[in-house]
Amino acid sequence: MALIPPRLARPLMAIWISLGLHVALLAFVRVVPPGATAGASIIEARLVPRVSVVQVVQPDLVPAPAQDDVAAPAPRAPAAPPDVLPASPAPDAVDGAPPAAAPPLPAAPEPTPVLAIPSGADLNFYPARELDVQPRALHAILPEYPPEADRQRLSGRVRLQIKLEADGRVSDIEIVGADRPGLFDDSVLKAFRAARFAPAQKDGRPVRALLLIEVKYDWEGSGEAVSGER
Repeated sequence: MALIPPRLARPLMAIWISLGLHVALLAFVRVVPPGATAGASIIEARLVPRVSVVQVVQPDLVPAPAQDDVAAPAPRAPAAPPDVLPASPAPDAVDGAPPAAAPPLPAAPEPTPVLAIPSGADLNFYPARELDVQPRALHAILPEYPPEADRQRLSGRVRLQIKLEADGRVSDIEIVGADRPGLFDDSVLKAFRAARFAPAQKDGRPVRALLLIEVKYDWEGSGEAVSGER
């Protein structure tokens, strides 16, 4: 089979990730989210401006009487101010009556109960060889090629230890080996911290998992697969 020249393979440079026989192939697992339902109805809502109703009153068509015929009204006497009754004093407190009781203080809030971890919970992290169902990446894990390594045309490998919770979250990630320390660390950590996995299973139930993964950064794009823990 003819090899792709490096100049043509350069734009297609890839990072090959594999976990061997006991771990899913992370580099090629892609989960496509379900698409929108075909023919879904679209409801368009529009605001209709409210019309204000104004009532128009026609003026009286009967002519007003002449000013000479209308007698001027007699001046009205000013109204007398209403009588103000004096306010009656409040009755004195009855001698010997007990003072009013103070309002009761609010009860102290009950302490929030502390959720205890069930005694039957399995807190172990199982390696790949002890799992019945291997964890599976829910989307492609594609670390970015570091610009410094790209400029210098450098390849390298990074070995990771990843702890997965029973729901597939990455709870801890650690670099346990690298042939070029520090060059690819940030790239690989950023990519795998954001990863989500389908949970590992043991005896028919989701469990925590401990994965050892080796990631290869290949500037030439040769496509050599790198195996994980067996």
